[in-house]
Amino acid sequence: MKTRFNSDERRAAADGFISAMDDAGYVVTEGYLSFFTIDDCEFFSSQSDGAGCMGNNPVNPYGIYMVPTVDGGIYASQSDGAGCMGNNPVNPYGIYMVPTVDGEYMEDLPYLMRDDEKLYLTHRYGVDEATIYFGRTPPPAEYLGFTTYLGNRYVDGENLVIGASLSDTLNPTNIKVDSDGSYDDAFDKDVVVVNAGVESTYLAIQDAFAASNVSEDIMNLQVVSPDVFQYGLERDADTYNFLHRAHLYKNLTEQEERQSSPPVLIFRVTPKVSNPQLNYYPRPDRFDRKDKREDFAADLNTLENAIRESYDDYTVIRNNSSFPFLFFGEDCIDDDENCNGDNADTVYIGNFQWELLTETNFYVVFGANHAKTNMAKYCNVAVLNPAERTSIGEFNSINDMEGSAQEYVEDLDHLYVMHVRRNCTGHNFCFEVSYESPAGLSAGTAPGFIERAYLKPGTTAGPHPLDLALFRVVFVNTEKTKISIKIKIKNAVTSFLIGIRNRAVEEIKKRYPFYHPPLTIF
Repeated sequence: MKTRFNSDERRAAADGFISAMDDAGYVVTEGYLSFFTIDDCEFFSSQSDGAGCMGNNPVNPYGIYMVPTVDGGIYASQSDGAGCMGNNPVNPYGIYMVPTVDGEYMEDLPYLMRDDEKLYLTHRYGVDEATIYFGRTPPPAEYLGFTTYLGNRYVDGENLVIGASLSDTLNPTNIKVDSDGSYDDAFDKDVVVVNAGVESTYLAIQDAFAASNVSEDIMNLQVVSPDVFQYGLERDADTYNFLHRAHLYKNLTEQEERQSSPPVLIFRVTPKVSNPQLNYYPRPDRFDRKDKREDFAADLNTLENAIRESYDDYTVIRNNSSFPFLFFGEDCIDDDENCNGDNADTVYIGNFQWELLTETNFYVVFGANHAKTNMAKYCNVAVLNPAERTSIGEFNSINDMEGSAQEYVEDLDHLYVMHVRRNCTGHNFCFEVSYESPAGLSAGTAPGFIERAYLKPGTTAGPHPLDLALFRVVFVNTEKTKISIKIKIKNAVTSFLIGIRNRAVEEIKKRYPFYHPPLTIF
């Protein structure tokens, strides 16, 4: 059985798979993997009431699976026919563009426009359908992940965005590929990822790939259990979608080649005849991420004092504290709440500011380098344009944080410092922000920041968000004048952030009753 395919071999294996599935009583339709760009974000935001692209990744778009309409499956007659939130600023997400089936209710589904064609980002599925990714994992990078999400759910007649992960993410620590078992050897490998809710469909897929000489050793099942997902093609059924992440490619040419021509095939599998006896998969278990908490308050105080002393001639302000985004897919699904595209492989910690960057006034962002403290394989901080809900760039532990605190303190190399300025000429460890929107900040828009920490070493998931030391942000006013605060931020974003902050406060009180950080925002 083969575990490695060139493009011609993969196409031949796929054709054999499709033929075998047809013999087994299934229709297989083909889609493709696409990547979510800034242009997609702007269109999606405009047609979703500003739901937006908070934290999108303009350099590395996220992958999306795309597929056309399918005829001939059992679901063609079963109906009357009637964000890019959370993206990463350096690595755009891949999304499966999966085919629709006749009878699938589509009128309320989010979509992109490509070449005057509507491409839907989420779909409704029959319980014995499946989706398949057959192709290469990304070339060497710091991270890869496959996550399936519950997209929308009708509750009491209202169409709610849930955006909650339906299982833990497949990543280099748990994905089945032909490798030596190490983290780094999971990249640039052929893989099959199947999303299914019933055993009979998955077994048919497994047999059909085996008939096409594709090894079971590279097959991965991501369960979409009927215990947590309401299958069906009618309006009141749930929808689900997919995100394929790859972060910090080690070779930018390889990244560009993959994003322009992904070596990947995407399929939707639909039964020709409904099977009345289905063996449903149960709700998948989740990795318990709770562990010991980082405690670097004293070190961060020392660093903050040194920063303040360095700018003693100016006004140094710390307005708003950072707060963790406490989104857990299993809880959001149970409570019918918006999880905003959670990912069990990472942590999101936010900080949103009021003061405006000028040619002389700037921000200093500082915190724990979680890769140095063994709480993450790598971490980054995205600089955001909250008004446009886009990320404009990032700094990270791989390329930017090492030695950055030494300008202020010499013996705290597990901490980082980054300066956020309009002009970085002559300044070290500096992130430059232009005035051009959405890839920058207008003169009247204040920045936001989101820190991520990916994959805790020795585990198959990320750290718990309440176990990380919170990063800090200070504003340096060199002009010694009172700045008129004219923040450009939409009401929906403000309400969203206040909701996250309130949830964080309640969870911190439950888990750490004697720990009361000053979580003041807005």
